[in-house]
Amino acid sequence: MKKLILTLTLVSLLTVSLGGAAFAQSRQEPLSQTSAETVQGSVPAQADASQVMYPAVHALVMAMTENHLDYDPEDPEFLWTSLYYMLSLYGQMDQRAEFTDDTLLLPGEVIQDYAAALYPDVSSLPDIPSPISQRISQAGNGIYRLARGDEGLSQVTVEPPIYLAEGTVVMNGALVALEDNSVLRKFQVTLLPRDCMFGFIITDLTFSD
Repeated sequence: MKKLILTLTLVSLLTVSLGGAAFAQSRQEPLSQTSAETVQGSVPAQADASQVMYPAVHALVMAMTENHLDYDPEDPEFLWTSLYYMLSLYGQMDQRAEFTDDTLLLPGEVIQDYAAALYPDVSSLPDIPSPISQRISQAGNGIYRLARGDEGLSQVTVEPPIYLAEGTVVMNGALVALEDNSVLRKFQVTLLPRDCMFGFIITDLTFSD
């Protein structure tokens, strides 16, 4: 049930860029929806940080774990690997996307919308480095071509956000094996509010193991 609510929340979130969205109130509460008028680059006030930032957190945890990366937003390989994970897992929900069975085509504005949750300066993204260029590349006319990904055999869970002074938000979470629900890794992610589609930017992610 929680996964269904989360999926509906993400679909609603990704509709924000087109002018309107409906959000599930909470992963812990009964499924219901409320409408909210929004503009591109904004998130309804009732949106919870753990809901709207789940795609970014999920992608970052998986990218760092599967590719043995340290948190380093200044490293082009770190940036494009984590951004590829976010786009390949959630870009197909964006109404601006075109896709086939194994390929996803996204305009440059989508790349910047998603990168804004992960990277401080989306106006000057670095070139795509060779280690990740086989999975994401520019196809011309401002279009990016991606190999579509999947969630694999694990899932990311997050606890309710902790709102601190000056807008800082901290969330604890875990990477959990689907087979037996065992915890593979625990992590803590730090967010700051940002005027972008997802409403926040990740400023740090650390693993406790």
